[in-house]
Amino acid sequence: MHSPFEGMTAEETFNSHKATLRGLRIRGILITVVLGAAGIWGVERGWMWLYVAGLAGILVTVFLFLRRVAREMEQLQGVLWQDADVAKYRAVLEMGLARTRRRSTRAALELELAFCDYFDGLDGAALERIQGLTFRGRKNTQRLRCFDLEALLFDARGDVARRDEALGRIREMAAQYRPGTKVATAARDIVRSLELGFTPPAQWTEGDARFFREQMVLADKRVNRAGARLRLDAYEAAHGRVEEALRDLRALGEERLVPRYETMRVQLLHRIERQASAA
Repeated sequence: MHSPFEGMTAEETFNSHKATLRGLRIRGILITVVLGAAGIWGVERGWMWLYVAGLAGILVTVFLFLRRVAREMEQLQGVLWQDADVAKYRAVLEMGLARTRRRSTRAALELELAFCDYFDGLDGAALERIQGLTFRGRKNTQRLRCFDLEALLFDARGDVARRDEALGRIREMAAQYRPGTKVATAARDIVRSLELGFTPPAQWTEGDARFFREQMVLADKRVNRAGARLRLDAYEAAHGRVEEALRDLRALGEERLVPRYETMRVQLLHRIERQASAA
């Protein structure tokens, strides 16, 4: 599965995304103006039902506009998460950052760039980006993603204390979401994924491994599936199933991976091969 921007250059991707958002904005404005005019005319004519219908129509238009914008942003994120093209995604984000002054938009773009830094193995740059980011709202999922990345980065640098602080903030956010909702489930899975990721695979139980197998099956993003596979390969090797791990790591090398995961794959592959040779 690829993003809608597969095969496009970074500039073509940016222009296509920008044109789509502009079209959505123009249509939204036109519909809102028409509905607003109809509501005002209804008041003048004494037809309050028309005013109420116009107001309801405006609210629905705003809701649908925001929902469509969110979907378009998710499709753009597919350049990274589906196509595993960090360089292209970074270039698109930098074009957007150079063209906006809106604080909330810049913060969102900087967070995306921090993920690019992380997947490029530039942990110091990623940490520097997210340290000054703020997102409004206690339940804002951007805050959740920021804390998730922060925990991963501190772990990679061996800063256990700050890593656990970030994980604690994620647990606090996860407890705030209404049980059973999609975001609550996602937050719960993030917590467990991080907890297991910070634990040596040799200490995992079969239930822990089952969690990552389920994540791999349920994941709708290429990068997430690859991450789950790498963790499972480490688990298989740590529990004596060396040939299975080697076979999957070699197969994974035929797929498109972000630089960080390719480095992890090669390092894990070589370590297991050395262990197998020494046995």
